[in-house]
Amino acid sequence: MMFAIGIVLFALAILLSVALHECGHMWVARATGMKVRRYFVGFGPTLWSTFKPNKLGQTEYGLKAVPLGGFCDIAG
Repeated sequence: MMFAIGIVLFALAILLSVALHECGHMWVARATGMKVRRYFVGFGPTLWSTFKPNKLGQTEYGLKAVPLGGFCDIAG
């Protein structure tokens, strides 16, 4: 049981690390006037996504099935 909890906690730590890393990309892009079209954590099929309007247009935020990476789609 403790092993399973350890695996879940490790996966959550990786997910948080990736999310913060991609936030850094998004923050710098916006600070320099570039449009961020999409911000996703994970790879593979999309599990959840939403759109949020901002000064530079609209950004889609989402979570994908495999939480071992992420990306920001930056225009500019």
